[in-house]
Amino acid sequence: MTQTAIVSKILPDGYAQVDVERISACGKSCASCGAGCASKQIISVKAQNTVSARIGDRVYIESSTKGIMGAAFLVYIVPITLFFIFYVAASMLFSSETAAIIVSLVAFFIGAAGVYVYNRYVRRDKDIEHKIIGLLDDSCLDM
Repeated sequence: MTQTAIVSKILPDGYAQVDVERISACGKSCASCGAGCASKQIISVKAQNTVSARIGDRVYIESSTKGIMGAAFLVYIVPITLFFIFYVAASMLFSSETAAIIVSLVAFFIGAAGVYVYNRYVRRDKDIEHKIIGLLDDSCLDM
């Protein structure tokens, strides 16, 4: 995945801190989705500075697709899958549909909490690698 960013700090060992505008999940049609992500959100990440970028430079950064797809799988698929698995299991164990719904909701929230804890771990260990792959011309995109 390639995005544009601005270098905000030079770090030791050939790295830089870059500010990236968070991409919305609704594909830039935020007004129609109502998720509240229309405001710009800037995320600072550590990126390997392969082009010797300086503070203030606009750059292209590349993120490992594997890490991003894994994170998306965890956030979206795991809690929903747990919900359905526990709903079916609880339906077989209990004759009450209400009990099955309660069990599946508890499983969903436990899965979501697990994803949250894992996300904290990933942020700390920087599982997703970022690399600066090029400099933008000043006449290019405005961030």
